[in-house]
Amino acid sequence: MGSPQKLHSGQGKQLTRFCEVLADEKDVALGSDGTVIICTHSGHVFVRQRVKSGSGGLKFKRIPYLQRAIKVACNESGAFGAVVVNAQPAPIALVGRTLEEDLALLQPHYRRFDSQMTAADFDKPKQRQEDEDEEDEGIDSISKDMETAYRLCSILGRWRDDAGDSLFAWSKPLLGSDLHLVIGEVEIPAHRTILAVRIPVWKQLTKGATLGPVSIASTSKLRLKVCHPLVGLLLLEYLYTDDVAAIWDARIARAIQTKYASLKLPLGQIKSDLKLVSEVLGLTPLSAVLEFAGKTKMPKRTLPSNLRTFFDSTHSGQSAACDVIIRLADKEVACSSVVLRARCPFFEAMFADNDWTTERIDQGSIEIDMTHLKWTPMKMVFRYLHEGLEDDLFDYVRECFFHSL
Repeated sequence: MGSPQKLHSGQGKQLTRFCEVLADEKDVALGSDGTVIICTHSGHVFVRQRVKSGSGGLKFKRIPYLQRAIKVACNESGAFGAVVVNAQPAPIALVGRTLEEDLALLQPHYRRFDSQMTAADFDKPKQRQEDEDEEDEGIDSISKDMETAYRLCSILGRWRDDAGDSLFAWSKPLLGSDLHLVIGEVEIPAHRTILAVRIPVWKQLTKGATLGPVSIASTSKLRLKVCHPLVGLLLLEYLYTDDVAAIWDARIARAIQTKYASLKLPLGQIKSDLKLVSEVLGLTPLSAVLEFAGKTKMPKRTLPSNLRTFFDSTHSGQSAACDVIIRLADKEVACSSVVLRARCPFFEAMFADNDWTTERIDQGSIEIDMTHLKWTPMKMVFRYLHEGLEDDLFDYVRECFFHSL
């Protein structure tokens, strides 16, 4: 055995680097001339090549622009290859309530009902439980419709007490409501902004036009000449949520007629009146659903597009529908407090403080200083508040990124 040879500094560094690469080795292939190609756990590829220097040593050189490699190979002619797998990012799931769910809770009669709920209101209807056991969640499932129908009927059942006083009357508007839907002696609170955004013929109504059973009784009252207040509640349900409970479905009708017999609900006439109102107001998706005898899927979502059109037409300047001015570092954005409080707990807490908002509203609009933020990132936030977007939200972010490049 020969005596050990001393390595000079250059060879020592090469050996150290060689050991580092081998320690991170995930796959390796050997060429016909003894050249080595290695794939590391981090997805990089190295090839051992002879150095053209006087030392005649070997070194590993990283192949540039090659990443996420999982395997390397070599053929008989000495050519190398690497298998690359592109990254598949996990889908980003948004948690919390959707746009439709937030606006549904904006309806004042829901908020008042929730504050008056009793133990009986928490009982799950037997019929609904049977339907859930028999059906899967899908187009034909009526579980959500049944729940909504029970809530609306419970609200109507408590609208007036034994003395004839309304349990849903209040001295101050609830949740910023500024308009009432009048049906007989029942006045249902609502938001002018939502109705103006959602009803295509709203401008005609505000100019004094009478469209079939619909007319403006005063600056703060929209009158419906229909058979039952449930027509108004179902109409508001669609305007706020893009959906409507199919109370005319035989399964739902049987359940509510039994439980709420005292309301004497003329379900057939209610459906006919709701269809007439939807037609004169230009609510085509709602009219299409009312053509069917039972539960069916809503043909088209219009709430996000309606709110986007509203925001696009108002954010560049203040309008009658906008009572909030948000001052950013590089832009002033006009918004509606109705949408902001429905979608954001921060604004809900702010506008719920009547002592804080009353004086500022009297001045015409509420100005909010957010100059620590800029329009470019906040535009995505405003778009989410008004459209929801959900899965498409991050596609929009990527679109903005490539546009900036």
